[in-house]
Amino acid sequence: MFQNPLGLLALAAVPAIVALHLFRRRFQPRVVSALFLWADEDRTPISGRKRDRLRTTTSLVCEIMAAILLALLLAGPRGCVGSSGEHLVVALDGSASMEARGSDGSSAREDAVDLVATRIRALPRGSRVTIVASGPRPRTIAGPAAFPEEALAALSTWRPTAASHDFAPALALCLQLAGQGRVVAVTDRHSPEDSPVGVEVHAVGEALDNWAIASATRTVGRVEGERRERVFVTVASFSTIARTAELRVLDESGREIGARRPITLQPGAREGIALDLPANCGPVEVRLDADALAIDDSAFLSVRPPRVVGIASGLDDETRRALGLDGPEDAILARWLALVDEAVLAPDPASAHVWIGREPSRGSTAWSLVIGPGRFDGTRKAFVGPFLAERRQPLLEGTTLEGLVWSADPEMRLAGTPLVSAGNLMLLTEDRDGPRRIFALNFDPFQSSLQRSPDWPILLTNLVEERRRELPGAVATNLVVGATFAWRATLSVDDDGAPFVLRGPGPRREHPARDVVMFDEVDAPGFHRLERRGSTLGTAGVSFQDASESDLRTRSSGTRAAEAAVGAGAEGASRLDLALLLGIAALALLDWFVLARLAGRFTSTRVEAT
Repeated sequence: MFQNPLGLLALAAVPAIVALHLFRRRFQPRVVSALFLWADEDRTPISGRKRDRLRTTTSLVCEIMAAILLALLLAGPRGCVGSSGEHLVVALDGSASMEARGSDGSSAREDAVDLVATRIRALPRGSRVTIVASGPRPRTIAGPAAFPEEALAALSTWRPTAASHDFAPALALCLQLAGQGRVVAVTDRHSPEDSPVGVEVHAVGEALDNWAIASATRTVGRVEGERRERVFVTVASFSTIARTAELRVLDESGREIGARRPITLQPGAREGIALDLPANCGPVEVRLDADALAIDDSAFLSVRPPRVVGIASGLDDETRRALGLDGPEDAILARWLALVDEAVLAPDPASAHVWIGREPSRGSTAWSLVIGPGRFDGTRKAFVGPFLAERRQPLLEGTTLEGLVWSADPEMRLAGTPLVSAGNLMLLTEDRDGPRRIFALNFDPFQSSLQRSPDWPILLTNLVEERRRELPGAVATNLVVGATFAWRATLSVDDDGAPFVLRGPGPRREHPARDVVMFDEVDAPGFHRLERRGSTLGTAGVSFQDASESDLRTRSSGTRAAEAAVGAGAEGASRLDLALLLGIAALALLDWFVLARLAGRFTSTRVEAT
């Protein structure tokens, strides 16, 4: 590799040297008494500008080799042998608070970039640079062991947007990459006790007052029978003084929607605000008046597309009533449908997403809740808790299973993974068959109290919501910075394999065609669109919501020098330059010696001839 590749243009001297040896200058004719006194090898062409046959001489070889070595010297080869330079390893704090602007108008990120750039430019020739940005997972933005010019280019494009995280993993990675090199940490909070003594620490932060949108959600409901969308926003004050600001709602084009909402907060206070959105409103941005940190002054909220779950039942009327599923006037599954939003009675069992019956559904993708497989004709036995439950299963989230009388058949053996057990008897199991899931209950609805406990509606709601997450479309459309954007697709067998493309404020990202598409660590606030074959499939709003990063009152500045000595990096660039210089000098001396000796031979021959 070459530090200055343009120096290789000096290789143009090689054809120039060859041309000089091809086209000799015309010598002045001399009259001699006889030609036999002149040896053939001493003859000089007299063709002038006419091209002559190239004669390979020691002088020609020396001049060509000297030109090549000179071109290499100008190009600055690196990495061949070692150098007297050093290896500088920099750990940059990737926290979003680094973008906060201080009293002088500059941000901590800009001060950090200037500091690191100055250190890089002051490095001796042959040095290398590695830059690591901290985050939930530290990432290398330059290097390892990059050229200083490459490190400066990467440094200029670095933008910190990470939520609160531990700085230690980034420091550990830097120490591993440094070897005997220098490690410099740059952050906005001076806490040298958190860094090893061998790390040079620079803090460029400043304590500032700041307001932030601590949380923002978008909901859909019905008011007097009409569908209405609302935004609930929590504004937090991380300030030492009271302040009044305005809250605005903007559409994608930046046009304000509705009236501005003034808000006044005392130091350290929080306030929740509800904002109504117009009907059929698209993605919106909720914006707070600008202050020290811009990234937490906006929340981006996308439209949550409806994901309707169809429910069907194969139970008889008596069993449904015993389970409390039907509504007034025997409306089928009305009470279950009222528990969850966007749930309807499926027109037929084949199209149902969730099925409840004595036998599993025959649908290819339906989830089934099977009540006592077959007819409950066995001997019943009542079990009283505590029950052994798999609490990591989302179906049981929020349930307690306390104070229940669970009537079950002790001879019944359920298939699948046990979720709830009484001793060695499985009462609730989960069995998976491709996209299908079968939850089987060893349960007598006429003799048990489960269906009359608070756990029963929780279990039914969890079942529907878990099935909803498996429906095609976005798992979630409103995310926080650093979250994963997941999309469930329904690819056909003859799908052409076109990739999924995520476009947004950050770099363009692609994902190969899969049934589940996941883009990890979406770290740029704003609206991100998922596209395929040029068509938009969905939009996700990504917002920064992290109170610990928005609180700038703990930021500070300071410096601590490293206690460990700095070792030199790999040697080679300066020694190689010296070797090239010596080679050029030796070739030039050899060329002079050959030409001087040849001139002496010509002179002595002419004297003898005379």
